[in-house]
Amino acid sequence: MSSGKLEVHIVQGRGIKDMDTVGQGDPYVELWLDEDSSTKHKTDSRSGTNTPVWDKYFHYFVKNHKELHLRLLDEDVGASELIGVCSIPLADVYEKRYVDQWVHLPDKKSQESNGEVRVILEYWPTNI
Repeated sequence: MSSGKLEVHIVQGRGIKDMDTVGQGDPYVELWLDEDSSTKHKTDSRSGTNTPVWDKYFHYFVKNHKELHLRLLDEDVGASELIGVCSIPLADVYEKRYVDQWVHLPDKKSQESNGEVRVILEYWPTNI
């Protein structure tokens, strides 16, 4: 049984696909655990860049959660555009307690990489 505190550090992005026809994109990241929308958080958007630096920390209390989901979006007036999505299995994080990785965010349809996000995950187990 895996329960404890999970710290998620959304560090930066690189090679982010520009979804705007005029100007550059304004990327941000949404993240949540498993299918639980009550755990959804998001970074601020970074204007006019395909190499954003967010340096944003999020904390979750986990209990047998299996995946962390990331969705990279381009903030636009009206509705944000989806750039890419991925899921990070948490089993490795529970075992190693610290994982620093670049995750690819492929386009949902073509599976081509629309950029990468550097994510640092740190886990502290509790005895419950």
